[in-house]
Amino acid sequence: MNGRAGRLDGFARRVHPGRHPRIRFSSPLGQLTLRARLALLVGMAVAAAVTVVAGVSLGATSIVLNQAIDDQLVEQAEASARTIQTSPLGLELQAFSFGLEGQFLDAAGNPLENAVSSWNSVRIPVDSADAEVARRERAQNLRTIAVDGQSYRLVTVPLQRPASGGALQLARPTTDVDRTLRDLALVLLVVGIVGVVGSVLAGQIVARAALKPVDAAAAAAEEVARTQNLSALIPVTGSDEITRLAESLNSMLRALEASRARQRQLVDDASHELRTPLTSLRTNIELLLRAEANPHRALPAADHEALLRDVDAQMRELSGLVSELVELARDEAPTEEVERLDLAEIVRAAAERARRRATGKSISIELDATPSTVDGRANMLERAITNLLDNAVKFSPPASVVRVGSRDGEVTVADDGPGIAPEDRVQVFDRFYRATSARGLPGSGLGLAIVADAVHTHRGTVTAESSPSGGALLRMRLPVVDDPGPLGPATTPGPAPNPPDGAASPPDRAGENPRP
Repeated sequence: MNGRAGRLDGFARRVHPGRHPRIRFSSPLGQLTLRARLALLVGMAVAAAVTVVAGVSLGATSIVLNQAIDDQLVEQAEASARTIQTSPLGLELQAFSFGLEGQFLDAAGNPLENAVSSWNSVRIPVDSADAEVARRERAQNLRTIAVDGQSYRLVTVPLQRPASGGALQLARPTTDVDRTLRDLALVLLVVGIVGVVGSVLAGQIVARAALKPVDAAAAAAEEVARTQNLSALIPVTGSDEITRLAESLNSMLRALEASRARQRQLVDDASHELRTPLTSLRTNIELLLRAEANPHRALPAADHEALLRDVDAQMRELSGLVSELVELARDEAPTEEVERLDLAEIVRAAAERARRRATGKSISIELDATPSTVDGRANMLERAITNLLDNAVKFSPPASVVRVGSRDGEVTVADDGPGIAPEDRVQVFDRFYRATSARGLPGSGLGLAIVADAVHTHRGTVTAESSPSGGALLRMRLPVVDDPGPLGPATTPGPAPNPPDGAASPPDRAGENPRP
């Protein structure tokens, strides 16, 4: 079957590559609904309980009744033995029989055929234990016998007269006891059947009431699947496990709705940002094509070279924008492993990369890094710090200084540029947001959004402030490891804390603060 599921004679069989076929039994309960299974399980539990109770009741009743009959039979036999009357010839014995079957035994344990015992209508069997009682070697003998298909309870007691020995036997039918036990068994059976049927019906009612929230959750999920309306939440009432399930499903629906809203916002913003460079790029290319098609109206060499440089710059800007969009569009957790890192080393590597890019503007980068240990992803943190440095280089005037500091899990980047207005210091970390003073500069407006995303993934915060020189000061804070230990793999950071006032909200993966 090549790994596909098959069915053979009621068995479900799965074939795995490289393995022998495995046969699995299909459970009959698996074909029932959850409500029917609950009702059936309740009925089975009640049936088991009723069976145990009925068995114990019948056993206890039988023991009590038989014990009462035995006690009464022994008392009657002993009383009858005390009323023995003998004839002058000593050949006839008479006793009060209490309406029971009975007979006399001689000293050897043989029935006295010539004894007057008109109440002896059945032939009572005699065994060795009865003979021992007649010989006064045993106090009494109590047993159950069957005569002509009739069950009797028989007791044998010794006679005090005559002195030579003998015994008296009394037998009582067990018909009344058997009838009582039979009637009790019938009553217990009827009550048990009624109880089981009632428990199954009650189980269905209870299951229907208990699974009503599950039905509501299923209906809501089907409604969402049919209409694609993620705002159709499940009604939540109570505080039981079903309520927790409904709340979890509602949380999932909210997360999906927020993710869809972020994706829609990203698409809208991206289409808006891509339209301008594409339009400009198409215009420049059309001018170049027209100039090439009409040699008599050729562009001057300086204009031709300027258009080519403009096209090249727009292509680079468009490539950077697409790369940043791809980075932000990944609505998933990062796959890079978390390691125990020295933040100063990350800052030094990012500063070295930024120095090569700042050479064209004669901007120097001053670094003051003190070792501090954090748990994080090296590539993500280095890119975030590099974006901070690139942002500072872009807004710094030529021949200025960008100051980078790292201490106790905090990274600061200060420049001598125009700075960031107080009303823009929070929004600069939003996607595609560009302050008024930066509208004429190249860039996509996504660099600081990527920084905020990386920082909040590491449970940190990033804020924009004013530097002592009047420029911008961007401050990034990460949780410091109290006990550094050896550098290497570390535990994955947990959820990001709520950012303080003035700090950037997570723009993408956090999902709780979408772009306004």
